[in-house]
Amino acid sequence: MIHSKFFIDFNLLQSEEKLENLVNSIGERKYIIESDNYLNGLIKKYANNEKYNVSMSQNAFAITLWTLKAINQNALTSRFIIDQRDVTEYNLTVEGKKENENISTYCNMLGIEVSIVDNLFKTPFEFFISNNKKISGYKYRLIYQKLESGYVYLEMDQLIHILREYFVKKIMDIYNKINKNSAQTIFRQYGDKIENYRETFKEINTKNQINLGDVDFSIFPPCIKAYITEIRDGGNPSHMARLTLATFLHHIGMPNEDIVKTFKGTADFDENSATYQINHLTGKISGTEYSPPKCATLRSNHLCYMGDDKLCPKIKHPLQYYEVKKKSKKS
Repeated sequence: MIHSKFFIDFNLLQSEEKLENLVNSIGERKYIIESDNYLNGLIKKYANNEKYNVSMSQNAFAITLWTLKAINQNALTSRFIIDQRDVTEYNLTVEGKKENENISTYCNMLGIEVSIVDNLFKTPFEFFISNNKKISGYKYRLIYQKLESGYVYLEMDQLIHILREYFVKKIMDIYNKINKNSAQTIFRQYGDKIENYRETFKEINTKNQINLGDVDFSIFPPCIKAYITEIRDGGNPSHMARLTLATFLHHIGMPNEDIVKTFKGTADFDENSATYQINHLTGKISGTEYSPPKCATLRSNHLCYMGDDKLCPKIKHPLQYYEVKKKSKKS
């Protein structure tokens, strides 16, 4: 049976007083050490573009999140959240295979009303539509779901993916509400260590910055700009956003090696995997040269960012937008 120690302690994460007591308690120094080891490993793996999926205790997780606020480097925070998102997904999958009721128990302990009906998870409609936007594939589009009386019925793997995205949003929301000055005050005795984290990461992150070379970023459609900006900020675009960006850059003439470098700032970047995927999408190893999805497809997957752009409503494809802008700029 799943137990409470499996979960992030959200009350601890949101309490400045509890964090300060934890950090200053001599008897709890083991959690400071655990967090320090984790952060050093995370930064080192970031330098090598490797994943670092390590589980932590609840106390060390809380200390790490507040330490990251004191460090104040968004890309490192994103790396941490994505890393721990994958840890949570893996652990949920393991627990779900033991007993599917473990997943509904997990949801209910988080205050999410989920029950099992005919081996499907009866999930609140609002919870589903609030957390499906970054997940690609028809299995996560509302039109394909069984919907009844305000509930969506999901298979276990679907619900775990939804919970994964919920985790990201929840932790990011808590992180954004933490006061940076309060975090720095709590860790004032570790000021030199905080500065070392920050400077080491900044040096590494500078090497991972996106360089678009001769490609004209100014005439990119808003969606492509949004994906690149998300990567620059250390974010983790969805599978379809990455596919769109990679195929778009290929069709406007960027070499595969440079396309791979474009994704270097993503929180879960793996160079071998990225190289293989891009070589596949561009036809180098598959024989099929893929095109970016149409604007209608991007809209249906919550990946359109037209805003008040005046050209977007008149075009049907990201490449069409680029060509129109390119011709306009020449003339």
